[in-house]
Order: sequence, then structure tokens, then C-alpha cells
Amino acid sequence: MPVPPHAVLPPDADEEAVCAAVAALDPGRRFGAAVDPVLLSAHPLDRPEERLFHIGLTEANAPWLVACSGERSVRAWRAELRTRLAGEPETAIGQTVAAVPAQAGPRRREPVVPVVLTVMPQGSGPRSGTGLAYSRDPETGEPGVSGSYRPGGTGRQLLTRGGESLASLVTREPWGAELAAVVGVAEERVGCPVRVEFVVDHGHPYVLAVRPARLTGAALLRSVADAGRAGRLSGPEALARVDTTTLSDALSPAVRLAGSPPAVTGIGVSPGVAAGVAVFSAADAVALREKGQDPVLVLRESRPEDLPGLLAASAVVTERGGRTSHAAVVARGLGRPCVTALAHSAVDAGRRTLRAGDGPVIADGDPVTVDGGAGAVHRGLRTPASGTRSDPEVTDAAAWLLTQADAVTGPGLRANADNAADARRGREAGAAGIGLCRIEHMFLGDRQPLLERVLLAAPGPESKEALHALGSWLREEFTRILAAMDGLPVTVRLLDPPRHEFLPDLAELTAQEAVARALGRPGPDPERLAVTRELGERNPMLGVRGVRLGLLMPDLTATQLRSLVAATDGLRRDGADPRPEVLVPMVSTPAEADAVRRILDGVLAAAGHAPDRPRIPLGVMIETPRSALLAGELAARADFLSLGTNDLTSLVWGLSRDDADRELLPRYIELGIVDDSPLERWDASGVGGLISSAITAARAVKPDLSIGVCGEHASDPAAVRFLTAAGIDYLSCVPPQLPQARLARARAGLRVPGAPVPAGPDAHDGRDEG
Repeated sequence: MPVPPHAVLPPDADEEAVCAAVAALDPGRRFGAAVDPVLLSAHPLDRPEERLFHIGLTEANAPWLVACSGERSVRAWRAELRTRLAGEPETAIGQTVAAVPAQAGPRRREPVVPVVLTVMPQGSGPRSGTGLAYSRDPETGEPGVSGSYRPGGTGRQLLTRGGESLASLVTREPWGAELAAVVGVAEERVGCPVRVEFVVDHGHPYVLAVRPARLTGAALLRSVADAGRAGRLSGPEALARVDTTTLSDALSPAVRLAGSPPAVTGIGVSPGVAAGVAVFSAADAVALREKGQDPVLVLRESRPEDLPGLLAASAVVTERGGRTSHAAVVARGLGRPCVTALAHSAVDAGRRTLRAGDGPVIADGDPVTVDGGAGAVHRGLRTPASGTRSDPEVTDAAAWLLTQADAVTGPGLRANADNAADARRGREAGAAGIGLCRIEHMFLGDRQPLLERVLLAAPGPESKEALHALGSWLREEFTRILAAMDGLPVTVRLLDPPRHEFLPDLAELTAQEAVARALGRPGPDPERLAVTRELGERNPMLGVRGVRLGLLMPDLTATQLRSLVAATDGLRRDGADPRPEVLVPMVSTPAEADAVRRILDGVLAAAGHAPDRPRIPLGVMIETPRSALLAGELAARADFLSLGTNDLTSLVWGLSRDDADRELLPRYIELGIVDDSPLERWDASGVGGLISSAITAARAVKPDLSIGVCGEHASDPAAVRFLTAAGIDYLSCVPPQLPQARLARARAGLRVPGAPVPAGPDAHDGRDEG
């Protein structure tokens, strides 16, 4: 390494020895010169951190140094010399003679030690400068020298004023080839990408420091994959260096901020960056998409009928909600950036505006950019940074890393998929089945009236007709999903909609009735209004949903099961290998599971299934605290269990998934009551403890019982480590999260607590020391 010249002096060196050392270090006799002087530093041999800088700064050369580095810096340097040398000798040699014993021992309790004198290349003279070189581009991971260089400048000036791109300079400057060779050797010796602080002094490059480069995102992923493919890292070593956050950042674009803060902030619940035009209704999003433009859908909160708008939108922003809200779950499934739980912001649907406190208003038609990872909404159309999922090098690096991850044994991986397209995406992303297929999600958007009609229909012919239409659609959809996952398990969860999401808006119907009465005009259908009022609930998330709805409407449960059985039988007749499983949601008592089992047995018997034929497995979802406490009893009745960590976490904590992240939990975090939102971060002591006891109780009844996880925590590294140790059989998450789940599973299997990141600051510290 071309390091600055240095000499080691004994602690008792006399003036003659010091002068001889200085002469050897400064053959050009510039030490103490009035113009373009050589300066020295001195430090004890065993304590480089006690280095004294700028020896040789005198009244004669101070004006030249002020012109190069600024009066404030030179004044500070002189003050340090006076303090450390108990005064400031007038000559450069005098300072050096005084510095040797001062650094050798009088200020130290330890025995005196030799002193190292080192030339301080300034980078301020002719053919000089200061630079910071990386062995890989810190943004993209592209191999090769990159960084910045400031001709005639100091390290502090490089930091504050910037410099020229180093990538082009190394090919045309005389010192470029030597620097490039040094950077390459440094990476080879350190064993990872490096950053090299250097100074060019009169055409000669000198290395001041070599440190591991702190890479993130795509840059770190590419560098680790390249090292692994070259044989410098083993698979487990590579997996230890890249965590799920790094992988997610690498596969998701980032916004170039250009120094502008976001207009609105919230919780980033679905990573990625997308830009478009702000719209404030699902219908407007669909209309804008049909015109070939990219809409960003801004809502107070989303409802099932907003699905067409969610599908049309390039990104979604909701004032209310959280990580497990309707908008968040749908956006993650679609791979759309999404920000929810806006801080100090309000959506006015009537005026079609989004206002952030006293800040500027985002109005209908304004261009915006949404960063779903950072939880930020920016005004204007911003450019995604390079090194994102569109780069084939990043995609190849991720594929290599995930191949290493798949070699580590661990729980199986399934996808949450509610349609055939998601099922195919999940299979392509490495899923070995579907762990959660939500029937209610098949009735979002323009198919919502099918379910609404069933819920509102009067008993008799109207109800039968509504159930027939719903069943026909379900059979077609089940057939497509089972075909896409042929030969792999597909866990179909029975309907679990909070009824209010699939009923007419009661407030809107009531307002229409009042207006109609005041104007003497016909209002909404009285029977429809009456049924909506009757079925309305104050707390629908804890009301008639899941198995409760299924048992109050047994014909609806039977219709779902008949459609699934018919789809399965049809595919088998065609030679396919469908493998459906039925999951019963919101169970709180074993009798509920028994009742659904009887309905399923009746459906199978009516379809001509003999008792000795392999039956469709029936599982119970553990998502209420009581079901977790009774896991042993439920295991005796079930063929498998599925842990629904979303609702279980909400119910254990007594929190609303749609409201807690907006005000309560952010304030709790500020107050130090909790460290993170339990709806986002795994709660090992509370929810985890309940799950551990549930698994233990269930396996005590059936040691070989299959137990899976289908909540949002299935790709959270802390949860995956916990659940893997607890002995779960599979994890299931939305297809876009499968890469992170594959990596988290492997790191859990290797017992990697976190991705080690090389220590060291990212920026040049501004001192031009050797």
C-alpha cells in the first residue's frame, strides 16, 4: 500500500535525530515552507488515536493554509498545537522536537514508548487532491472503482463541497492505475468490499485508511453473491451477511429524494416505489387507468368494494389502517406500494384532498410518488434509484442467494393466494402449496354483490337462488386455483368476512332515506335497509364472522364445501391431482369444529364419497386466545392446525388492527411503553408464549399433527426464528414476501441472529492523516 512516509523515533530522540528523520521524510525540503508546505503528525507507537496533527504549521505558512483550508480550520489546528505542546514553538523543527517527548510519555501513565512521525499529504498543492474510493459502487454494487475526488481540496472540503466522479478519473489521471490496483488488492485482503481514503500529493497517491464499506440493499446483495459465486464465501457465510431487510430493499426501488422531505408520512406496509396522479375514489382510479395513466389511490380507508381501484392503482395511500388493514393486505398481495396510518394528516373525500397538518395540500390530479418501504408520500414524480428489481444483476444475485437458502432445511413454505394468478406466482416463487386461500377475497370488487345478495336474501327461493349463483362462481374459481397448484396442498379458509364489509353502507342508506322523506320521493328499498340495520354490528371484527357466520347460515357453509368438492372431483376425473384442505376460522370452542365436520361429512356423502375414500382434511385456525388455550382439545378433532397470528396478536393485546397504529401505538413508542408496534413486530413473550403452549398441547394429543402459520408474521425474521424453534411445519405468506420468507427460514435454520455489517463510518472523517 502506498502509505505516507513515516519514521519511528525513540522517546529520548535528540534534536539531531529529529532533524535527520525529518530530512529523510522530506527530501524536497518543503517542511515548514511558506507555500505548499509539508506537515507532519506524531503519535505514540501503541496509541495512534492520540495523534497530534499539523506539526509544521507556522506564522509563515499559515496564510497559504488559510487560503486552502479556511481560517476556522487553521485557527483550530494552531490551538491544538499550543495546547498539546504547552505553547507553540516558532519553527517547524522546534514543534517536531517538542512533539516527540510530548507524545512519548509525559501525558501518559504508561511507560514511555517510541513515537511515529508521519507525513500529512495535504491534497492542496499542485497535482494534488483528496478522495474517497470504493471497490464497488455503494449504490448498485457494480464492481470497479467508484467514489469522489476533489482536486486541490482537503478531506473536509470533499465532505462539505463534494468532488468529481472517481470512476472516470482513474482512467485518465496518471495516478489512476495505481489507485485502482490498490483498491483491488485492499478488497482481496480485507475479504469484503472496501472504501479507501486517499490523498494525491504532487501526483503520488497515498492511502490514509482502508475500511470495510458499509453497503446496503442491492449493493450488499450483489457483492455477497459475487463473492459466493467466486468461492470466497460459503453459502452459510453469504446467508449470514444478507438479512431480509437487505433483500427486500434490493428487490424494491428507492426514491431519489433530491433533498426534498416527504409531504406526508405514515407506516410503510407494502414496499416498493410508484409514481402517478392522486385520485380519491376507486372509480376515478379505474377511469384513469383506462386512459393509460398511473393513478395513486388515496382513501380514508379501503373497503372490499374498492378492489377495482386497488387493482388499477400503481400505489395506495390510506389515512387509517395499519399493517394488517384491508388496504395493506390487498396491496401486499398485489405487490403494490402502500402507506397507511398517516401521521397528522387527513383525507377529505368530498373535497378530494389530502392535507398534512398545516402543510401543503395534495389535491386530485396532483402528481405524487409513494415509497411503501419508507412510509412516505412525495409531491411530484420522482425517479427510482438504480440497483432495483429491474436490474438483471440484482435479480441474478437474489436467485443465487435464495438457492443457498433453499439448501438449508426448515419449515415448508406456502403462499397466501386467493386466485389462480396469485397461486401461479406463488408456485413460481418457490411455494410448495397454498397455506391460506381466503374465500371472501374472491368476492371483492365487482363480485361483491354475489355475497351481499346471500347475506341480505330472505329465506326461501331468493336465498337458494343467491346461494346457487355464489356456488357456481366458487366452483369455477376453486377449479382454477387447484389446477394451478396441482399436486400441492391448497388450504381453503371458509368465509371469514366481517359482515359490514359486504353489506351496504348503513350510514349512506340512512342518509338517502332521510333525503327521500324530506323531498317526498321514493327512498332506498325498505326491506334492504331493515336487513342492513338488523345485521349491523358495533364491533364487527368480534361479531358474526368466521365459523360463527357459517353456523348461523349452515347453507352458506355447505355451499362453499359443495363447490370445493365438485371442483376437486372434476379435476380428478380429468386426471389431475388436486389436494384441497378446509380451514375453519375464528374457532373458540371444539363444538364449532364438530359442527363444521358434520356439514363436510354430509356434503361428501351427498357427492358419493365412500367412507373409505381419502377425505378432505379439516383444520382449525388458532386465532382466538381461547382456541390457543384449548389447542389440545381442538387437535383431537382436527387434521391440522393453522396459526392466524394477525387476529391472535390483536386479540391478545386487545388492539384494533385498523386504529392502533394511527395514534395509540406511535404515542406508546414515544413514551417508551413499547419498543415497537406488536402488530408489526413479533411478540415473543405474549403471543409467542401462548403459541408455544398451544403447539405443545396439540402435539401431546397428536405428535404428528401438521401445524402451519398463515399470518403476516410468516416472513418476519424474529417470528420465523421463534416458530421454527417451536416446531411448526410450514409458513405461508403472500407471494411477494416469499423471497424474504425463504431467506428468514434459512437464517433461522443456521441460527443467525442478524446480518453482521462491517463496522466503520461511511464518510471520510475530514482529517488528512496518514
